[in-house]
Amino acid sequence: MIPLRVATGTLAAVLALLLAGCNRRADAPLPATVAATPAHPAASSRPAEESPRAEGWTGVIVARESVDVTSDTPGRLAAIHVKVGDQVQRGDRIASLDTRLVAQDLEMARSALRGAEADAGRAAAEAAEAKQRNDRRIANPDFFSKEDIATAGLQAKTTASALESAQARVSEQRARVVQLEASLGRNDIRAPFAGRVAERFVDAGSVVSPGTPIVRLISGGDLLVRAAVPPEEARTLAVGGPVTVHVRAQGLAVAARIERIAPEIDAASQMIFIEARLEPPAGAASHLQTGLVVEVTGGRV
Repeated sequence: MIPLRVATGTLAAVLALLLAGCNRRADAPLPATVAATPAHPAASSRPAEESPRAEGWTGVIVARESVDVTSDTPGRLAAIHVKVGDQVQRGDRIASLDTRLVAQDLEMARSALRGAEADAGRAAAEAAEAKQRNDRRIANPDFFSKEDIATAGLQAKTTASALESAQARVSEQRARVVQLEASLGRNDIRAPFAGRVAERFVDAGSVVSPGTPIVRLISGGDLLVRAAVPPEEARTLAVGGPVTVHVRAQGLAVAARIERIAPEIDAASQMIFIEARLEPPAGAASHLQTGLVVEVTGGRV
């Protein structure tokens, strides 16, 4: 057994930090900001392939992409179409919202829009009539009294203002209809990428808001190992260099290649975090599950 290079008292904290980045996309940073270059210049005169370690580093297998799928609109879940472990393709339905309340709100908004448009039509007719009346008095001041001319001018201004208000209400109601139509069209919540359902947070009938997690989706077939490496040993590692992932429970030793190295020491664990892409041989991939705690050593298998 290769001993883990983390003290027992800090193992739980290190695992928590390693798992903290599981809900992430492929381009998300490591717990410490990730650089595309090694944390330190290689100090060893021999490449990592020639220097396999005698002791292991604590690591956790994670998916390259992991996302909590949420709803864009509020509502009640009518159905959830997947269960934990299901494979889905990009665009597949994850869940559906109950559209009855939205449909009712949409019908009410459309009715309000029709009423606002009718009011605007009447206001436009009144404004046009008042303007014509005022224009006639301005063009023929000798035929009308000053009071009549002043009254016509006031009515023209009043009806023009009422028309503007009515048109504003029409615009407001039309925007409301468009919003509800868009919400009704987004009643299906779909997978953002191909992968596997790792966790389910709610059941059918639950009321959700925008941002409420429904399921966790992880990418399939492309696994990484995230490991905590002592700073003095991280100096010997480089992006592109090989490491070996030991799954003791399965008796497996799987090759991996470093993709990222954090440029600074994590303050909580006093470790440097690395990520390496697993390169399992045929038949071994089925034994590698996300969340599995492993040991990582430098060099090839």
